[in-house]
Amino acid sequence: MGEDDFHELLSYFRALGEVVVFHEPINPRGANFQQCLTAAKEAGYDVVVTELQQMQDNHQYWVAYALQQLNTVQQVAARFEGLDVHSWPDDELVRSTSGQRQSKLKSMQEVISPESFSERETDTSTEQSELARDGKSIEHLI
Repeated sequence: MGEDDFHELLSYFRALGEVVVFHEPINPRGANFQQCLTAAKEAGYDVVVTELQQMQDNHQYWVAYALQQLNTVQQVAARFEGLDVHSWPDDELVRSTSGQRQSKLKSMQEVISPESFSERETDTSTEQSELARDGKSIEHLI
């Protein structure tokens, strides 16, 4: 999904009155990933198949994809007042980064999501926010 896809999807969620959306980039492990790959092949989505196979075959490619997805969805989410997107970076993604970026990803994992029914006090900090201001500067994160 790209920026326009995320905008359209979040628009639908917001129109439904949702205030919290959970987001996690695809990770190329486990049975679910294999099921997605098989379904894409069977449906004839060759471009998707190629993309998924690259994620599975090239760890750095997947890291770049996941960071880009996290960044893009948070940038788009900032356009919607009253809508929180709670992103979840995979543990492997966190381990694949270092320094300030790794700290930011760990913080994203640890922040409490802001559901109204939660008995725990939520954190309204900026832990769930973009990783970089634009797509080009995301390259320095890898």
